[in-house]
Amino acid sequence: PGASLYAASMFEINRRDEVVGTSVGFVKALNWMAENKVKVVNLSIAGGDNTMVRDAAAQARRHGMVLVASVGNWGFSQGAAYPAGYEEVIAVTAVSNRRKIFRDANKGPYVDFAAPGVRIWTPTMPGVKPQSGTSLATPYVTVLAALQVAKGARADPSALRIALRRGAIDLGRRGRDDVFGWGLVASKPSCMQ
Repeated sequence: PGASLYAASMFEINRRDEVVGTSVGFVKALNWMAENKVKVVNLSIAGGDNTMVRDAAAQARRHGMVLVASVGNWGFSQGAAYPAGYEEVIAVTAVSNRRKIFRDANKGPYVDFAAPGVRIWTPTMPGVKPQSGTSLATPYVTVLAALQVAKGARADPSALRIALRRGAIDLGRRGRDDVFGWGLVASKPSCMQ
C-alpha cells in the first residue's frame, strides 16, 4: 500500500521493424529510473556480457539503486547471463510450487535466490495463461528487497542479500549452491503480518 511503481522500456524498433532490447535503451531506462529516485529495479532480461550494461549496473549502484535480475532460461551451467552475473546485481532463479528448479533455468555461482516462476498465471493477449521462466520469479525478490528498503534498510545489494538470506528456505545442497543460490525467498512482507 502506498508504493509508487515506475516502468521503463529498454526495447526499441530496429530498421527491420523488429522490437529489440538494446544496451542504449537499457542505459536510458536506468537513467530515467535514477532521475525518478527509484531504489529497487526489476530486470527481467538476460544476455551476454556487455561493457555498456556492466558500466550502467555499476553506476546504478553508485547512485543507490539495487538491480534485481533474472538468471536466464537457457539451461546454462557454465558462465553467466547478464546483468544478473554482475556482482552488484541480485540474481534470481525460478522454482515450481514443489520447490523444483525450472528446467531451463541457468545455474552458476552468480545465482543468489530462488522464487516461484513455474506455471505463474500471467496476463496475455487475449487472456490469462500459465507461463514459466526466471523473469517471472524475479519480481518476488524485487518486491521483498523494496520492502526492506522501505523499512529503512540500505539500498545496497550486499546488505539486501544478507537480509533476504535470513528468511530463505535452503534448497538443494546445504548452504549456498549454484542451482538455488541461498534458497527460496520466504520473507513475510511486513504489510502482511
